[in-house]
Amino acid sequence: MNETIKKYRGHFSILILFLTACIVWYLVFYYEARAGKMIVHIFDVGQGDGIFIEAPDGNIILIDGGPDKTILSKIGQTLLPWNRTIDLAILTHPHADHLDGLFEVLKRYDITMVLEAGVPYSTPEYREWNDLLETRHIPVVIARSGQKIIIGDSEYDVFAPLEDFQLTSPKNIHDSMVTGKLSFASSSVLFMGDAEKKLEYRLIANGFDLQSDILKVGHHGSKTSTSPDFVARVSPFYAVISLGRKNKYGHPHQTTLDTLKNAGVSILRTDEDGDITLVSDGQKFEKQ
Repeated sequence: MNETIKKYRGHFSILILFLTACIVWYLVFYYEARAGKMIVHIFDVGQGDGIFIEAPDGNIILIDGGPDKTILSKIGQTLLPWNRTIDLAILTHPHADHLDGLFEVLKRYDITMVLEAGVPYSTPEYREWNDLLETRHIPVVIARSGQKIIIGDSEYDVFAPLEDFQLTSPKNIHDSMVTGKLSFASSSVLFMGDAEKKLEYRLIANGFDLQSDILKVGHHGSKTSTSPDFVARVSPFYAVISLGRKNKYGHPHQTTLDTLKNAGVSILRTDEDGDITLVSDGQKFEKQ
């Protein structure tokens, strides 16, 4: 046995050196590909939202978690295995197709901060969410219109909620949506969650700078969102719709698709395109 080990010791050493070199070069290419860039992944999580953002300085932002554990495998395929930190998690609203996938994320990753509306919502899942945040001592910031979160070379401007919903739950939970614009140099993305036309018009009336290169379309392309006036104000190059294949809701609605097409917007859909990755060098976003 010892003679066999001695005989192949040189081969083992060469193999180890080769594997080490492969890992080193992989890391070099990995970091070079991301250096100074904003990378936005709109994951295909079925009928729901799951958005994963790699900021230029390496910070990680997660917006919603989809309806199930699918988000975990998506994150695992994107992050290096030893990176277990998500710097900012945003829950746009507590519907299951945005919330449920976040449970396992909270259990397996270190979340630095959570941003949400804090709206009262009497479901077992949302109570479990709040209990889990408390148990894991994760700081929660209540979203307010006008907040600006600095993330290295980029920033997230909170446009809504426009009111304090901590004590009063609206008739339509979508009225309490966390919406905001992520900007990096002269490029930007507008994240609308499930916001509907009522909120869109209020954002226009409040004079927010809505113009963005990418519009993450509200409410999975439902006809209740994405009014022509709103699209004209945003004036995006890409509109991304997150939705499940052959979903029972009939999303995206033809009215929404027509509105975007008539405005000359390029439409990307997770039900047709799968995971969608858009990369900005600070000047413009390009689809990868």
